[in-house]
Amino acid sequence: MPMGRTHRLINTYLCVPLVVGATVAAHWSPLQALSCGVGYCFATFFMNPDLDLDSVGYQSWGPLRIIWWPYQKILAHRSYFSHFPVISTVLRIVYLMWFPVLMIALLGSSVQMVARETIFDWWPIIGAYLLMFILGMIVSDTLHAILDVVSTDFKRHFSRHSPHHQSFWEHHGERRKSRARPSPKHRRR
Repeated sequence: MPMGRTHRLINTYLCVPLVVGATVAAHWSPLQALSCGVGYCFATFFMNPDLDLDSVGYQSWGPLRIIWWPYQKILAHRSYFSHFPVISTVLRIVYLMWFPVLMIALLGSSVQMVARETIFDWWPIIGAYLLMFILGMIVSDTLHAILDVVSTDFKRHFSRHSPHHQSFWEHHGERRKSRARPSPKHRRR
């Protein structure tokens, strides 16, 4: 599996070609392309699948990273729910919504009414761009998952074919055996 910085670097290099290619192929407007690109970058730098670890993406949240602590405790790394494209993206978006929903609930009914009215008033205007933003996040997460699978398969392939390959545990198990004291039957008298 690539390190978090490697994921960021590859995703960053591919952002512009992917967004420009999709814009040309799908005939997106400049605002749709921008929304998709911003979503892609947001997922790459802040909301990537590795939030289930103490990763670069997790650290990017600064003091707000505490929001992701329960997420890390609930999900195992590289589980279906944290790394499977589309499903993991939607799950992280839904998970992230608990924080603003809690804040709105705590602030009272007048704030709740304003929030509802704002959402219903703005949805027709920003709904399409928000969906493009989520699409950009999905593309970033999909690329992350592909890199994980390719990297893992690559490492497995070459580690099996290495004549000197030993796993960490095989290597250290042999060292422990060689350091072990002989049993009482084999001791010299």
